[in-house]
Amino acid sequence: MSSDVLIPPVLTLAAGLVGMPDTQTIEVCPIAGADFVELIDRDDPVRGWLAAAADDVRAGMTDALRKSGQITADEVLLVLLSSHGEPAVVTANLAGPIAVAPDGAAHQLVLEGPGFELRARLTRLSPTLANG
Repeated sequence: MSSDVLIPPVLTLAAGLVGMPDTQTIEVCPIAGADFVELIDRDDPVRGWLAAAADDVRAGMTDALRKSGQITADEVLLVLLSSHGEPAVVTANLAGPIAVAPDGAAHQLVLEGPGFELRARLTRLSPTLANG
């Protein structure tokens, strides 16, 4: 995850996630050496997601939502990642990002428009393989 994006260790979503209103407390688990984190539902630890900083997927997304008043100046933005197809392609949900305040209070947005795809292909988060 970008070094300038600080995510608290626990997120509290009063309204839950879209389609999952009972998912209200999420633990944030950093993955060593990765540009993303794992989010685990504290009440149902089998349920989890990978997430990345929105600007790591779509540069300028956070600033655009701040300027439009959809998130506050101190909130950071996460996007959920998923894998589809064979061979697998990892995508990001730009239509449903999660805004996170410094104290861990969070809420999911529902965004519409051509810049907010449900399955935006990743480019910047691709792993770099070291030649040995």
